[in-house]
Order: sequence, then structure tokens, then C-alpha cells
Amino acid sequence: MDTQQQKLALALALEAAHMTLWDAQLQDGNVTGSTVHWRAPGPALLGLAAEDLSQPYAEFLDLVHPADRDTVQRRMQAGVDRGDGYELEFRVIWPDTTVHWLTAKARVMFSAGGQPTGTLGMIWDISRRKAEARHLARQRELAEITLRSIGEGVITTDADGRTLYLNRVAEQLTGWTTELAQGVGIATTLRLVDEQGEQGAEQEHVALKCLRLRQTIAVTDHSLLVTREGRHIAVEESAAPIWSDENELLGAVIVFRDVSHERRLSRQLSWQATHDMLTGLINRSEFENQLAGALHSAKQEGHVHALLYLDLDQFKVVNDTCGHGAGDLLLQLLAKLLQTQMRDSDILARLGGDELGVLLPHCPPAQALHVAEDLRQSVKGFRFVWENRSFELGVSIGLVEVNHDSKSLSELLVAADQACYLAKERGRNRVHQYQESDSRLIQRHGEMLWVSRLTEAFRQQRFRLYAQPIVCLTAVGQPHDEVLLRLRDAKGHLILPGAFIPAAERYDMMLDIDRWVICSVCRHIQSMRDSLAPDQAYLDSRQRHPARYAVNLSGTSLNDDVLHDYIVEQFSRYDVAPDEICFEITETAAIANLPKAQEFMGKLKALGCSFSLDDFGSGLSSFAYLKALPVDFLKIDGIFVRDLATNAINRAMVKAINEVGHVMGIRTVAEYVEDEAILDQVRAIGVDYAQGYAVGPLRPLTAGRA
Repeated sequence: MDTQQQKLALALALEAAHMTLWDAQLQDGNVTGSTVHWRAPGPALLGLAAEDLSQPYAEFLDLVHPADRDTVQRRMQAGVDRGDGYELEFRVIWPDTTVHWLTAKARVMFSAGGQPTGTLGMIWDISRRKAEARHLARQRELAEITLRSIGEGVITTDADGRTLYLNRVAEQLTGWTTELAQGVGIATTLRLVDEQGEQGAEQEHVALKCLRLRQTIAVTDHSLLVTREGRHIAVEESAAPIWSDENELLGAVIVFRDVSHERRLSRQLSWQATHDMLTGLINRSEFENQLAGALHSAKQEGHVHALLYLDLDQFKVVNDTCGHGAGDLLLQLLAKLLQTQMRDSDILARLGGDELGVLLPHCPPAQALHVAEDLRQSVKGFRFVWENRSFELGVSIGLVEVNHDSKSLSELLVAADQACYLAKERGRNRVHQYQESDSRLIQRHGEMLWVSRLTEAFRQQRFRLYAQPIVCLTAVGQPHDEVLLRLRDAKGHLILPGAFIPAAERYDMMLDIDRWVICSVCRHIQSMRDSLAPDQAYLDSRQRHPARYAVNLSGTSLNDDVLHDYIVEQFSRYDVAPDEICFEITETAAIANLPKAQEFMGKLKALGCSFSLDDFGSGLSSFAYLKALPVDFLKIDGIFVRDLATNAINRAMVKAINEVGHVMGIRTVAEYVEDEAILDQVRAIGVDYAQGYAVGPLRPLTAGRA
């Protein structure tokens, strides 16, 4: 290759590399007095015209960024003095004030006597590379800031499961810093055990499993993190692989968070779903589950068990004379007393009010009678003292054998209830074993007693409506009233619905009662409007607020095909706006026939009515079914509210229900707000409405014919 070809090849190589040549002649080995000579397109790198091929060193230095000038001059001179040249990056400012990055690489030329006479080098623009580097650095900085700021722990590993990085939260939770954890196996820095605190021999670490399977591992919710200090923290963790652009597995990223509060609350909710809050005994729902298991073993394996139904004979006297506080203490003491009288395998439950249930597994009738008699004697011998007053108690016990011939769970419970009823009817404080003839006797007695009394109540207009205010505790929302039903007997005494509603439900009279209430409320709204002056009535009609009256509906009514038409007819008859009525239903009634309830509620909500879910929170199923029910209000079960000021678990429960309701856009109501201490707690939690004697007593609403 001749010289011309060599020059051409060099020019092509420099052009392809976006480089150019330059040289400088030194004066006495000093760069300061030199002159810089450029090869085209060298001047363009400085923003100069193409013909500016020579510059005094001082003019070149003026184009260098002020912050880089001293460094450029010092390193150039040092390279000449050493004789091995230099390589440096620096910024130049073009005449248009834009800043560009250049890289210069030079070698020193010497005279025959070994003195430096000049420099020869290459120079090229690296502005784009610098910009990309700054962008990547910024992205990396933002990523690290994000990882440090998020509320979850993040750890990254290499492809062999060695720890590379922990964000701030991960460092706080594990006790490891990134520096200490570098290169340490992930199973050590993020040590996970199962909830029983034992390292699972078959439990593969989430990160190692992710690397082995080369796929994302979903969230697991049964792990405990063992910190570097040995503490245990409940966590949820997941892992995902990290891939390169060439689809090479680089490592894994593990995300985990502290779920101690959620898991503790879940355990509390699980316990509360199966236990009575007052006595600590299992509740009716769980007792029925246990009884169902016993019935199954009786039918499948021929085992014989016994069911006892206990009703305290003097409990109402204690409640009425000494108050609910005394009644609650009495139940707690009796629960502990009765538990000491039974085997470890026996199951004692509170079924409601002053009613208890006992399941005696593998216990024939003769032995069960002895156990029941011992329980009766224990209660009989117990003395309850309250404020210098002493009470002698008794208990009526119904006994039912659970064997291969037992028909169903519901029939067992009914039989036990009937046996207990006969024990009370025959003098109280005794044990009665169920016989087939008892059922017919109880049925005839109930039909004669309740059907006639309820029929008479309709005929003589003895039903009465009362209202209790539901007061708004926030700036948004309007107060309204819950309509409550009472029955006035022949002597003028008011009978609470708990006494006659079960019988009305049993004997298919609830639909008539619900219709009477709906009609009476609508007529009351019309009468209240008619009593106003015409101009005030008009203003009132223009300013109606939703849910002015909350009306309870039974499960029977929810399943009635024509009740919707009846309600619409009453609205039209009494000129009632649908948004003046809120229907209250219980969760049990709603989920008994969920599709029917959803259809019924949907039709009335389309008219403008609202719905409230009553006694909410008594079971975990409440949260499961809440999304399926189009309700506007949640009435938090009074069992959690009445001792809110003194019970931390109940406060947590009320707070959880309130938060769930608000997340779903549903307003919350606290029942049984009986004093200022409870009201203060309800306000502090942020519940929307309160109902109870602390915010308003009952008052008569209407008593006329429907």
C-alpha cells in the first residue's frame, strides 16, 4: 500500500470513528505557547468554521469550559513532561453557548536530541455517550430512590441466589445492611420459616424456587421472617426472575412486607367468628358445626352422643333488677362453673341470651342424664351476689339423644329446645329427656298460644311503632330514624319483638307484620307532611333527604314475589318518595337466598330506596358477602360496640369494619351507643352514624290502623 492509500485508509477510519487528528508545536517543551493545528473536520468539534484550522493554544483554552481549563492545561503539560502523552475528557463551549464533551488522546514528538517538540493526537465528540451515561445514572438514582421509598422490602440476588441489594425497608425488617449482605445466600439474609416457627424441610425458599423454575412465584401468606437479631415477623413474600436483554437469567427480585397486624387481626376475626365475646365459649354457629360432625359420626359409624339445651330460670330477674352488667357477669361466672363439671371432650356453647348448649360425645342417654343432673345441681347450688343482693338460680335442661335414627341438625336443635321448654313448663329447674310425643305437644301449644295472640293483635290493633334516631357524626349525611315494632298486650304491657318474632317467622306471619309496618310508616310520612303549612310542605318535598326512616324486613319478605309491588303501591297511595325509606335486612336473611335478595334490592334501589345491612360483623362471612349486596349502610353489631371503651379487640373489630365499609363507599352505623364514653370512641374511629341512648331514646311513632 503506497503513502496515498495509507492516508486514504486513515481518513476513512477516522471518519468511521467520528475522530479527527490534530497536532501542536511546542516552544521549549511548554504547551502554553504552542499552536494547535486541526485536520478537517476538527474545527467543527469546537463549533468553529471549517477554515479555522490553526489556533494559538490560548484561544483553544478559551473555548474549554471554565471548570475544566486548569485540569486540561495541567494534564497536557504533565503528559509532555513525562514524555508519554495524555488522554483526557473535557467540555468545550461553542460560540452558540452549547456545551459539548470531547476526548483527546495525544503522543509526544521528540527532536533528535530527545527534546519534546510537539504533540500529535486524535480528538472526538463524546457528548452523546455522556448524555446517555447521565440518563442511565439518573434512572439508576431514581430506581434506588424508589426502592428506598416504597413501603415493602425489596432484595435482589444473582443467578446463584447470592444477595446483591436490599432497600431501606428490607434492611430494617431483616436487620441486614446491603454491605453486610453482599454475596451472602438469600436463605440467610431473608430467613423464612413457617407460622409454627419451624424451618420447613420441604419448604423451598421463594427466591431459590424462582431461580430453579425460572418463573414468578406468587405471594405466600404463611411465612415468618427471622431477623438477624432472632425476632419473628409475619410476612408475605413473592419473587420474580430478572432477565437480561439477551434472555439470560441474571437473578431474582424478592418483594416482602410486614403483615403482622393483618395476620393478628385475622386470627382475632377467626376466633370471634366461632366464639361468644362475653363468655369465651364457642358460639351457636360453631356449636352447630360440632353438632353436625357428631350427627355424621352417629349415622356413619353408629356412635351415640347427647345434646343438652340449658335455659337459666332466674336470669331475667337478675338482668331486670341489677342491670345488664350484672347479667353479663353472671353468665361469665356460670360458664366457668359449668366448664369445670365436664370432660375435656365435652363442648359447652352459648347459644344466645341466657341459653347454653352442651354436646356430650360418645355418651349414652343414661350417662347423659347423670351429667345433666350434675350440671343442674351445680347451678342450683351457686349463689350470685351483686351489691349485697343474693340470687338463687335454677336451670331447665332439655336432653336429646344423637344416634343413627336422628334426622337432621335442625330437628335435633328443635327437639332440644322443645325438651327444655317442657322442663320449664313442668316446674323449671329440672331435666327433661326428649320423647317423640313432645314435638306434637309443643307444636299444638305454640299454635294455640302465638297464632291466636298475633291474630288478636292484628284484629285489636295492638301493634305499635317506635322510632330511635340514627345521628350523623360527620359533616356529610343526614340523620334518620329506625322504626321499631312493639306489641301491647291486653294488660297494656309492651312486648319486645324478640318474644313474638320467632313465633311469627315459624308460623308464616312475618309477611303480614312487615306489610303492616311498611304501610304504617308510609301513612305516618303522609300525616307528618299534611300537618305542615302548605308552603312548608312544598319546601319539605323539595328538600327530602334519603333514608329518613329505616324499616326492618324479614327473610320471608325478601323472598316474597309480590312485596315489591306492594311497596310501590304504598309509596303511590301515600305520596312517599322512595328515598325517604331505608330497608334494614340482616346478613343471614340476605344470603339465605342471595339471588332473590339481590333482585329485590336492585329493584327498590332503582326506585331510590336505600338499604342497610344489620348486625354486621358477627361472622367472617360478612366480608365475603358484602361485595354481593348493594347496601348503603353497615350497622355494626352491637356486641362489638357496647363495651368499645374498655375492650381493645372490639375497637380493632369496629375500626376494621368501618375501614372496609368506607373503602367500598358504604356509610357505617354503630348500634348500642349507650353512653358518652362509647360515643367518644365511635367518633374517634370515624364511624358515620351512631344509634343508642347516648344520642337519642325511643319515642312513639304511630299507632293507627294500616
